[in-house]
Formats: sequence, structure tokens, C-alpha cells
Amino acid sequence: MSSPSTSQPAVQAAGQTTLLTSHKGVDLHAATALLVMKDRLDGGHLLEGLFRCEMHTFRDGEEGPSISRLLDVGRYFNPNKHHYGHFSMAGRETPWFDGAPGGNILDPQWPGTAEGTDLEPATMEEGRLYDLLLGGAPAPGISAVDVVSFPYGQEGPVLSGELWRLMIRGDAETALKTGIMLAVASHRKEGLLINPHMEAWQAASR
Repeated sequence: MSSPSTSQPAVQAAGQTTLLTSHKGVDLHAATALLVMKDRLDGGHLLEGLFRCEMHTFRDGEEGPSISRLLDVGRYFNPNKHHYGHFSMAGRETPWFDGAPGGNILDPQWPGTAEGTDLEPATMEEGRLYDLLLGGAPAPGISAVDVVSFPYGQEGPVLSGELWRLMIRGDAETALKTGIMLAVASHRKEGLLINPHMEAWQAASR
């Protein structure tokens, strides 16, 4: 059986812009997944919370849509249902998702600098907006494990996928291993959120 295509849209060093959107109310997808993971998966007893954002990364420049266009289209952001965060990473030689198949570690600078949001201006402080879109900063004794996934074979200027945050009891190194085990499907009792045969993924503990 041939392996799925792993080609991704080329990104120039000019910059990369990411739009993250999260639900204003209860995210039923995340809430249901949390119950299943805690009840049925190995390591689920360590999971304290699960949050989700939709993710869209695109190239700045002539071939990439502006952030205002993404917000206005309606496909990526619904102001009645979502909060959003606009982030940028400038001067990158390669895209953050380069080499993602196989589960590389997520770029520690991702998603970059906060540039805009519909939330209060104070949330633009370093790191705050990103955390607020994902349920807030982890409590003492809890580590946040962020896992980004996107389907193989996407072409064009926009790369779309999902960002999951797993709140896991324990130190960052141990939590990362547990988070990957819970997120990436590899066994009947291991993994629920990502199908590695159809999706590329990257993960990091924060």
C-alpha cells in the first residue's frame, strides 16, 4: 500500500500568519472526547482537561489571503460562535510544519507573536492570548501538552487543522509522553484525537 502524500504548501521566509479560533461556549467535541479518554484510554486518569482550537496557517504576500479576508469569509471564523487569535512568525526559512509527518516536536515559538483578537486588549500580552484560547494557563502540578494536527496532502496558501491542548498531571517531560499516547491513535486503548495514517502532527509541552 502506498503511503499518503506528505506534500505541503511552500512558505517563503517573508512570514507565516496563523489564525486560531475557539468556541465561545462549550465545545461538545472536546467535552465528549475528554470523557471517553478519561474512561477508556491508558493514561486517561492523568488527564485534567481538554481544549481545542481550529487552526489556519497561511503565507504572507501576494499568494496568501489577508487576515481580514479570512475573518470575513465566514468559513474560518463565525463571530457568533468563536473567539479568535491572530499570530505571526516573521523571517522563517522553513514553515513551522516542515517535517511534521512522524510527529516532530512543535516549534517552541509557534504560533508566534499575538497580532489581533476579539478579546480584551490586555490579552495581547505575551503568551496570554494563546493560553486563553486554550482554556487558560495550566494550574500548579499540571502540564499543558499542545498537539497540532492537519490532513496530509493539503495544497494552496492555507494549511488548516486542529490544535488540541491536553492538561495532564505531572512534569512537562512525562506529560508530553502521556499526551502523545492519549492523542495519537496507535492501539485500541491508546489515542483518540489523531489518525496518524491520515494526519500529520506535532506536539510540545508548555
